[in-house]
Amino acid sequence: MTSTKLTDLTQTKKKAKAPKFQNFIEAFKDSQGGGSRPSDRVNNDFDFEAFLTQRENRIRAQERSRMESIRHEEQVIFSREKQQVKAQIETLQVEIKAMAKDQVGLMVEVEKTAFEAVVNPGVYHQNFFERLLSLIKLARKKISESRTWLQLQNHRSQKRQGYWQGVKKSGTSFMLSGERTVSTQSG
Repeated sequence: MTSTKLTDLTQTKKKAKAPKFQNFIEAFKDSQGGGSRPSDRVNNDFDFEAFLTQRENRIRAQERSRMESIRHEEQVIFSREKQQVKAQIETLQVEIKAMAKDQVGLMVEVEKTAFEAVVNPGVYHQNFFERLLSLIKLARKKISESRTWLQLQNHRSQKRQGYWQGVKKSGTSFMLSGERTVSTQSG
């Protein structure tokens, strides 16, 4: 009885192990869809144009969001740079004001030194006053050059403001008028 069970078991194993198909491609097709051909399994309800349109819209949305994020990053960077430039300008203005005040204080100290009586005059005092005089002359020259440059800069700034106020008031008719073109041409 044991031998019959054993023979039955080996026969069932042989039946299970025996390949259904002689060819790999047929076995692959069978494992994919139960032996049916791929053309038999095509779903006629699939709309390829709708699929492409949906995919294209998704890609466009992704590109749009990427461009918006890039624009936002650029705005943040430019505003940060603008703030830094503004802070640097304010710092420079404070320094210039302080130097102008220091110049007034320097002149007061120079006057005190110049009118102070020298107790024991010597070569040291002579060299000190000569160097002080040359330093004051150099500073005066630089200050007068700076003053001339600043006056010119302020004059140009006022002209520019006048021009843009005219543009604001009259618009492009002011900007493109023949008289204005002749007066602003170089040469």
